[in-house]
Amino acid sequence: MAIYSVGDGLRPQAQSPDPAWNRKAEELFRRWSARCEVTRRFSFEECQSIACRGVDADGEYFIHKTRTRDGLPALQLIESHRVGQGDFAKDGDTCVDGITLDAWGGPVSYRVLEDSGIRELPAESVLHVFEPESATAVRTAPTVQHSINHILDEMELLALEKHAVKDNADIARILKTARGALEESGDFSVGTPGGSGECSDPSALQKIIGGKLVALKPDESLDSFVSSRPSPTFTGFLTHLRRDSALGVIPYEFAADSSSITGAGVRLVVAKADRRFSFRQLILIQRLMKPVWAYVIGDAIARGELENVVDWHRISCVCPKRITVDAGREAQQNRADVEMGLKTISDHYEELGADFGEELERRARDARMILETAAKYGIPLEMLWKPAGGQPSPMESFTPPKSTGSKSDAQTPPVDTTTEE
Repeated sequence: MAIYSVGDGLRPQAQSPDPAWNRKAEELFRRWSARCEVTRRFSFEECQSIACRGVDADGEYFIHKTRTRDGLPALQLIESHRVGQGDFAKDGDTCVDGITLDAWGGPVSYRVLEDSGIRELPAESVLHVFEPESATAVRTAPTVQHSINHILDEMELLALEKHAVKDNADIARILKTARGALEESGDFSVGTPGGSGECSDPSALQKIIGGKLVALKPDESLDSFVSSRPSPTFTGFLTHLRRDSALGVIPYEFAADSSSITGAGVRLVVAKADRRFSFRQLILIQRLMKPVWAYVIGDAIARGELENVVDWHRISCVCPKRITVDAGREAQQNRADVEMGLKTISDHYEELGADFGEELERRARDARMILETAAKYGIPLEMLWKPAGGQPSPMESFTPPKSTGSKSDAQTPPVDTTTEE
């Protein structure tokens, strides 16, 4: 979930009317993201991944908006078990599972259980990241809550079955007797047994025909032991437990085994998984990305590093590249949609996990370098750049080099400076 939902990190993009201010704000936020955690150990992208994993493991995650010793904005990661009721309960205490509520059920403060004691944090400074399932629920349980018993049962069954397989692997052969009891002389008799009849001497026979011979009593038989564990029924039982455990999370075929589906089934499973990842990205954007952007950029505006422009708090987030099974076909269809105007170029780049503004800057720099290089060495642009949809116009200041009359210059082909319509 964290790999496909977060990937290399969700990147905020400023959406104010001032493009220059947007670039400055994004650069400031990018520098802050390098070591944004209060212990200076994690980057903002790593904090996103930790919070995403915490939602799957504990159902929720808490992030405290705090400051470093220098007074700069920082994030403190608080795991779910750190927020609780505590060892005391006062009369009239409105704290429910570590969250103090007002008369309307809104959070007022969060009670954090630290090693040194209990600390109350105001709700304005705490981000509660979770997937809401009920309007009246204060805390949330993990999505895999229904799978915990199945997972524990599977672990116990596998442990017992592995122990049984090891015991069976230690048995090579079994000695069967009609009387149901073995004599004290031993399991195998190589001499003359008691009772009627005499057995041949195994040592003498081995000298004649070679190999190993064992003399058994008339009512005994020696058979090889063949174990039937683990059985195919047990394997199917484990598959049922795993499939039931995966319900409500990521499709089992996507996460564990996709060998049983083909064709349209693969596309259906990938589409279901992609919807799940998109919903997790929505949760992270609404409950983590936007509040953190407002906290960091708002602090920069208050300190005078950035100007206070209209809609400075508005952002859009660039998510990782979406998962697909038909990369070639969808790429061709995307190019056709962009050419027809059915899809904007910015949407196309966002699906690829890239920023449209950054890509335009890169294309402009590349085009500028091509033009300058062609003018510097006096060569046609077609030798450096010839895309299918046209070519950049040559620089107006471009002039072909003058001939010096040498043999090498005479062999140089003329430069065509005309522009195609």
